[in-house]
Amino acid sequence: MTFDTRFNWRQLRLFGFFCLLIQLASGPCLTYAQTKPASVTARDDRSAVRIRYPMPEQLRDLQNDRDYQYGRDVPPPENPLARFFSYLYRRLMEFLASEAYQNFWQYVILAAIAGLVIYLLAKAEVLGFIFPKKAQTTGLDYEHLAENIHEIDFDTAIDEAVSQQSFRLAVRLLYLQTLKRLTDAGLIGYKPDKTNRQYVYELASLPIQPGFENLTRQFEFVWYGDFPVDDASFAHVRQQFRDFATLIGRQPKPVN
Repeated sequence: MTFDTRFNWRQLRLFGFFCLLIQLASGPCLTYAQTKPASVTARDDRSAVRIRYPMPEQLRDLQNDRDYQYGRDVPPPENPLARFFSYLYRRLMEFLASEAYQNFWQYVILAAIAGLVIYLLAKAEVLGFIFPKKAQTTGLDYEHLAENIHEIDFDTAIDEAVSQQSFRLAVRLLYLQTLKRLTDAGLIGYKPDKTNRQYVYELASLPIQPGFENLTRQFEFVWYGDFPVDDASFAHVRQQFRDFATLIGRQPKPVN
């Protein structure tokens, strides 16, 4: 008894193919049926929500516990100077975070800074238009005396100041003498209540304005800034004033 093996293999392949189709068609349905969750009914809880707070003592202990202060555990420096500055920094941070600073000291510090800025600006004659009286007492006074520059014998007064080694006063007299020469030449309008910067601005359209501004700056350094002046430095400054006087004489008088 013989069998046709080719016919049997063909039947087996067809049978396997049909089984595969049946599995693919029924697979998603079976999977969905297996993974579909069971319905759960939540309990209807409409009771009032009660908020619980930690006890104040427990909360304070947690806040002061170093185990919960992340990022603040910095090893202390070994250098004594570094430890000192670290201590100052910690105290400063504690002071800035204190209620006393937030409520009072920050306003005191801001007021002190504002007062210092105003004082420096007024001393530099930047705020001369706001403080005209101050400019009158410190801008053009000679040894704290209000006098007419046209009544001063400048050559005699300068020689007397130099003989007494009062070089700062001599520089002051040289500057006043320059103002007198500019006034006589009709280049500026002298008034006791004007500031030095105002005279510089009046010469803005003239070529001698940079030279006068340089003399004004040197005078302010010496007179207001207590810049030290000796024989050699005074001789140099005096020569600059003489050269500027020559330039004034070369300027044509303005036409009224």
